[in-house]
Amino acid sequence: MYDSTDKGMLAVHLIVGPTGVGKSAAASAVARRTDAPVVVADRIQCFTDLATTSARAGADEPGVHRAWLGDRTVSDGDYRAAEAAEALVFTVQRLAGPGRTVVVEGGSISLLTHLADHHLPRLPWRVTVTTLTRPAPDRYLTSLTVRAHAMLRPGPPDKSLLDELAALWREPGKRWFAASVNGLEAALEWCAKYGIDPADPATARVGDVPPSLVEELALLIAERHAEHGADQERAFAELFARPIVNALTGSAA
Repeated sequence: MYDSTDKGMLAVHLIVGPTGVGKSAAASAVARRTDAPVVVADRIQCFTDLATTSARAGADEPGVHRAWLGDRTVSDGDYRAAEAAEALVFTVQRLAGPGRTVVVEGGSISLLTHLADHHLPRLPWRVTVTTLTRPAPDRYLTSLTVRAHAMLRPGPPDKSLLDELAALWREPGKRWFAASVNGLEAALEWCAKYGIDPADPATARVGDVPPSLVEELALLIAERHAEHGADQERAFAELFARPIVNALTGSAA
């Protein structure tokens, strides 16, 4: 992963792949083995008011230094891929040190594409890539459904996905953003089907909703994430097959 003979080269190990396939666990394993910091290449996880929806909540692990690209709220507006890529480069180089690998984990198509197209060709980085893929469709959907249930019923003090949606939906200027986020978009579709007001705090009390409807919502969230996961897998396969990108990176087990 790191070649000390490459003087001036910064060793970066990318772990990329679809949502819900274990990128964080893989990055943590490398970090513990190599004493490397982990940088999360995800734009939505920078929004602290969407910690549960984006799966940022609970990502901190003992013994692993995990850094995000910033702390924002939806009030700050969209986090453009170009801006996030600049933050990623800055964060990686800030955490780098002699003989020290930096692990980058992420699944943001726009962010990683911008990084590959506009930054990697000019950076003094020695890059290796591990690309994770989806399991069999049924197994993948089951795993994502379990994760959706955890987002709907997180442990205290975390807010649920529906809590986060209600807070956004009560402010009309933030609704466009809510409708663009995987998970929240599915919840809005579910609310529309059953005539539920997304801004009503009572909606967030999953314990008051019939179990069959909660199961339907969890499955809908999982299906939307599975669709996005398929898009991510295709995008990363194409990105890292590009001649210029392929020449700048190497694969890793």
